[in-house]
Amino acid sequence: MEDYLWILIIIGIAVIWVIIAWIIETISNSKKYLELKPKLDNLDRAIEKHETQITNDKIKLEAESKKRLDEFSQKVKKTKNEFDLREKLWIEQTQKDKDEIQKLAKQKSMGFPWLAEAYADYFALKDGEIEKHLKYKKHPAYTAAENVKIIKNEKRELIKENRIISYKINYFEKLFPWLSDLIAEDEDEEMPVRIEDGVKNDDNEDRVKNYLTPEEYKSFPSIERNQMALDRYLRNRYKSKWAIGRDYEMYVGYLYEQKGCSIEYKGIIDGFEDLGRDIIAKKSDEVCIIQCKRWAQYKVIHEKHIFQLFGTTMEYWVKNFRNHEKPKSFEEFAKFLNENKLRPIFFTSTSLSDKAREMANALSVEIIENEPLGEFPRIKCNINNDEFGQTKIYHLPMDQQYDRTIIGNRAGEFYAFTVKEAEDAGFRRAFRHRF
Repeated sequence: MEDYLWILIIIGIAVIWVIIAWIIETISNSKKYLELKPKLDNLDRAIEKHETQITNDKIKLEAESKKRLDEFSQKVKKTKNEFDLREKLWIEQTQKDKDEIQKLAKQKSMGFPWLAEAYADYFALKDGEIEKHLKYKKHPAYTAAENVKIIKNEKRELIKENRIISYKINYFEKLFPWLSDLIAEDEDEEMPVRIEDGVKNDDNEDRVKNYLTPEEYKSFPSIERNQMALDRYLRNRYKSKWAIGRDYEMYVGYLYEQKGCSIEYKGIIDGFEDLGRDIIAKKSDEVCIIQCKRWAQYKVIHEKHIFQLFGTTMEYWVKNFRNHEKPKSFEEFAKFLNENKLRPIFFTSTSLSDKAREMANALSVEIIENEPLGEFPRIKCNINNDEFGQTKIYHLPMDQQYDRTIIGNRAGEFYAFTVKEAEDAGFRRAFRHRF
């Protein structure tokens, strides 16, 4: 019985302990809940506020996106309308330009002045549109419009005169192909160092001064200043077409001199009277009639130049080989060509057109094309016989007697690369310098 009682007591104590532990835990949890509840409430409010903000931002973003989309659509629509308008105006202007050009083409047969006047009217019309725009725009510019009107009238007359001159030049070039070699492409061609104002250009004025400053000319010894002038002459990028052609003819002549030919420079010396033959190179019983063309690579030699060389070769044959006692035929001239007694040679820095090459083959004209200007000595060291014996003189390319001086007729004559080389060989500068 006692054992059973103790068991009950122990069980009761355990139950009471469990109840006490539960009460203590419940009280502790209640305290924690009371402590955490404000935080939970704040968290709930923060979550609710954040969700509200997200919703508002979403609504605002959707509204802003819709607004921007509408604005973009309006801009696209406006741009399309402007593009359509510009395209329409462009089409109208293109058609207008086409009509004007067709009008000019139809009037071509009416003569140079009529066509030139049509061109002038066309460009005056363009300027007239600018004048109207300035005068009738939202904020008119009357003074500017009046100035444009004055310029328009002056421009019209200048364009007319320019077109007439251009037509005449083109016409003359077709009649005389060698004229194209003398027409400057740049008005600043061959502009050496400017010498002091007031210097009289008499026949004995030293042209070396054109390539030196006054200080350089006065301060440097003759060898140095002459060499400096020569170097600047060779490096000059603004040579005239005549000077460029002259250099090329000298180069070609030098090449044939190295082959043992005697050289006669016709283009350099005779100018317009060279009849289209620049160099006559002779060796034994062989005569080469050479035409030289130093042109830019983008230019092409056409058949008219081949015809000119062939014609001048025939003229040379008639004048120098033909027996006037009895008539000669073209067949005999062709025989001269075939036997290489007379050789027309076209020497150029560029290439020939297909038609020009075809004509050259048909007329037995030899072609040397794509041959650039190479290095060669420019100083002519010449020996003259006079009352005092032999006088050794050298000539620079800018000197007066340079082109007419022939090298090789006397022993000891030669071409020098430098002034020092010439003077070391006992040659002095020519006294007469000017052209």
